[in-house]
Amino acid sequence: MGEVLFTTNDIASILRVDKSTIKRWTDEGKLKCFRTPGGHRKFRSEDVYNFMSENNYDSYSMQSLPKIMSDEMIIKSIVHKKEYNVLHSVCFSAAIKGKKEEILTLFTEILDAGLSLSVLLDNILKPTTKKLDHLVTLEKLTVSEFYLAMNVLTSAIIQLNETVKKSPRNHKTIVCASVENGKNETELAALITLLEVNGYTTMNLGSGIGADAIIQFITRTKPFAVCLHTSFSANKEILIKEVQKVAESAIANGSHCIASGNAFTRDNVKDLNQVTLCSSFDDIEEIQFGTMNINSTLSQTTNK
Repeated sequence: MGEVLFTTNDIASILRVDKSTIKRWTDEGKLKCFRTPGGHRKFRSEDVYNFMSENNYDSYSMQSLPKIMSDEMIIKSIVHKKEYNVLHSVCFSAAIKGKKEEILTLFTEILDAGLSLSVLLDNILKPTTKKLDHLVTLEKLTVSEFYLAMNVLTSAIIQLNETVKKSPRNHKTIVCASVENGKNETELAALITLLEVNGYTTMNLGSGIGADAIIQFITRTKPFAVCLHTSFSANKEILIKEVQKVAESAIANGSHCIASGNAFTRDNVKDLNQVTLCSSFDDIEEIQFGTMNINSTLSQTTNK
């Protein structure tokens, strides 16, 4: 991951002040920190160095900033405590700086610490893409900054797919696509990685492709399943209509149809027929491993 996290006690000791002073500085925005789900402050070494530099700490004090734990120990501790917001914050910070290698290293070390790929995608990647979309909507990020971050995340996921251990191929092919815009490319790449890790062969049609083009491809290839993933939708009414068209074609060609991503909820898919809703990557992984029987579940309607 390339960085060290410190507790309030650590920083108080380093800066030779009381814990209450550290808390006051963070509340005032003078010293940056992360918050765990339990409300505890965590500090990155980069932010501590910046604070010490801005406040004229001597060079000896800055050079003596100790490394409390190794990166591997830090990540294992965070994964064990399920403090995913810390890892999400690190991922977000690396993304907006365009640091693909840091993201890839972070993801790899998280998996090595024992976290499943689906939990990583749901609790670290998805909150990162959601935050990026929120900030660009508020114009706190420029469009170019947004797409830089998303492209870096996409690239890291694609490279992770090339290195992560995969299950043996099950000889089943799933067509993946998003009928919405390019904002969905990152999570679409994550979906493909998850499916391939679990032994499926994927055919990625990308995002922004219309229902008619997907239907034409399904008719020609007759895949085991079609997964339409959309988290960011400009018009959900049109989205649902497009998905229904694809679903009808999929069923007619002997394929299953899955709708995944935050754009789909129980409410807005209640009129869809013979479509399985997967609101999380974990839902998709449950289907892979048979906790939900794919041959029976995928033929059910979502409004039963």
